[in-house]
Amino acid sequence: MTRINLKNLSFAQIDELTAAMGQPKFRAKQMRDWLYNKNAVDIASMSNLPKEFREQLAATHTAQGLAIAAKRAAPDGTIKYLFTLDDGLTVETVFIPEEKRNTVCISTQVGCKFQCAFCATGTMGFSRNLTLAEILNQVIETRRDAGEVTNVVFMGMGEPLDNFTAVTRALEVMHNPEGFNIGTRRITVSTVGLPAQIDKLGKSGLKTNLAISLHAANDAVRSRLMPVNKKYPVAAIMKACAHYPLQHGRAITMEVILFDGVNDRPEDVQALIRALRGVKAKVNLICFNPVTGVELRPSPRERVEKFQKALMSADIDCTIRLSRGGEIEAACGQLRTSFTK
Repeated sequence: MTRINLKNLSFAQIDELTAAMGQPKFRAKQMRDWLYNKNAVDIASMSNLPKEFREQLAATHTAQGLAIAAKRAAPDGTIKYLFTLDDGLTVETVFIPEEKRNTVCISTQVGCKFQCAFCATGTMGFSRNLTLAEILNQVIETRRDAGEVTNVVFMGMGEPLDNFTAVTRALEVMHNPEGFNIGTRRITVSTVGLPAQIDKLGKSGLKTNLAISLHAANDAVRSRLMPVNKKYPVAAIMKACAHYPLQHGRAITMEVILFDGVNDRPEDVQALIRALRGVKAKVNLICFNPVTGVELRPSPRERVEKFQKALMSADIDCTIRLSRGGEIEAACGQLRTSFTK
């Protein structure tokens, strides 16, 4: 019999399981404390649960984590993990330490369906969605190895909104005080732009930050970079963004990697300015991190700064993101599990 991972259960299901085993309600809370606060990967370690209950629970369930197959660290402290899943497939996760926060960039799929021209993950093809436990365990294993995690970004391998059920269930655990207890301001979901799923996320009540992997506001240019644009053009994405419910003081992040001679021209800036009318947004300009087999080249720094200046002149908040982890192929667009220790 295959045992069920407790981290694949909702809080309500854990409550029901505890009651079905004849235990008082507070045992469910104790279990959640072990799973999401104390980083448990073994039911036997849950020492404040009665031994008989632990043995009964372990007969049908597990708290199993992920195995670290490989790990690389950059000089700035960024760490890239290669985790092995139960079926032998692997995913990558990145830990990014900063002065006032520690961010973990997590994956939601093995591979990706969307094959963006600049992204290494897309070259893998798509294998499967990650389970709820596999998503949560990336945070847990990172905490076990690297220490405290204050922020989570769904920007690793795969398209989060294409694995909607598992991702939104993970968000519920991350936000919940009995889960990871991470505030909604500290969690961001990034998407290639799936309008119906953006609407659905907005209506979920999860209040998470939203980032759009945009990269161009001209449909012809964006379709060249991101084939998904042929089905979901810029106008459809912007319409969904305009209706996305934002908490006070927040804005949707538009992620734009600038490529030399492709999307860094004056007309590209103007197209972006026009597209963002009516959308409460900020722009992150990202340096392209070279990917083997991809002919695109990063835009020169002076052109990136000129692009930023033009956006700010149009009263659009714009920052140039500091690239982290490029030395270990852990930066934006570089994840694909071709891992060298």
